[in-house]
Amino acid sequence: MKHQLVLDYTVPVGDLAPYFEALHAGVALASKCNTCGAVAFPARTLCGVCVGNKMTWQELDGTGQVLFRTDTPSESFALVKFAGADTCSTVRLKNPEVTTTSGRLTSPDGDRPALWMELKAIDGGHDDRQ
Repeated sequence: MKHQLVLDYTVPVGDLAPYFEALHAGVALASKCNTCGAVAFPARTLCGVCVGNKMTWQELDGTGQVLFRTDTPSESFALVKFAGADTCSTVRLKNPEVTTTSGRLTSPDGDRPALWMELKAIDGGHDDRQ
């Protein structure tokens, strides 16, 4: 059974404008709650831990570990824990032929904001899945 779903939506940027600008440049800009200190990436305007609404920006180094991965014939996605963040992110893999489990945030392909990760290539015949 096949169904086609077409969804037309607008992402309201608002207070998250710095996050989206950084994302377009391939920079991991997280939100940090001033109340409890939780760090969220992707950024949020409300804390997912204490529901505080006083947030500041914190730049992360952009490195992350793949927790789970899904591959299709045309694209690959992963659930990633970025260094310095308390949350996990779903990313699209830029180089799905690489099978390592670590990588770095990279700028998105095209104009649409998205989280893209480039996996670290195998170095000297050894990968990081140990």
